[in-house]
Amino acid sequence: MKLKYVVCSGANEHTDIDGLLSLQKEFPLAEFGIQVSGFKCFQGSPRLSWLHQLKAKPLNVALHLNRDWVEGFCAGCPDAVLADLLSWRTSAGEPFFPRVQLNFKIGREKDPDLPMLEKMMRAYPDIRFIVSYNDANALFLERLYRRKNVTFDCLFDSSFGEAVEPQSLSAPPFANVLQGWAGGISAENVQKRLQEIEALVPTNAEIFIDAEGALKGEDRHLSLEKCQAYLHNALAYTHQL
Repeated sequence: MKLKYVVCSGANEHTDIDGLLSLQKEFPLAEFGIQVSGFKCFQGSPRLSWLHQLKAKPLNVALHLNRDWVEGFCAGCPDAVLADLLSWRTSAGEPFFPRVQLNFKIGREKDPDLPMLEKMMRAYPDIRFIVSYNDANALFLERLYRRKNVTFDCLFDSSFGEAVEPQSLSAPPFANVLQGWAGGISAENVQKRLQEIEALVPTNAEIFIDAEGALKGEDRHLSLEKCQAYLHNALAYTHQL
């Protein structure tokens, strides 16, 4: 089993950019997830200004769309600021945000329209979209998986962003889909969690993991020190340091 991404979620305007760059240099498989919505990332907001500071930096970053932004995207009418962010490109011409997580939950946000969501995902063929698999979303994602013209990465998170460690892990729900696991992962338990995942997947499987809550410091913002310990312990387990 190999890790494709080790995700540190929760980077924002309180996160030191030079510190992120140092972590990225030390751990090339690190991906930094940035939570965005119209309530946090409007024109003139500190978060959007901070994102513009990131724009030219060699960082592996992903957007995690929440609330109004995920509803609008799934409905085919992305916010103008979001549309601009999705258009950003690196000097090599690749998306600056190569992965975008759609944090919708059936029964909480407006239910996505399946054909429209497929159309939107296909409109960005060079971006990988991540969707969360949980009890609420399961049937919808099974329908999405059966669509022939769309692919996605799947994050198995039974607590859906609540940082609750599951009592047990489930096997990947779909074949030929990059599968990730989240929920209460920390520097202290990541090797145990990887051992449990390893028992569920083929020997040559490539996966990703995502942590957020346990990576926060006393100020409730992302702690680079905790990220470093989490990244080191995860990659040491899979011998990818």
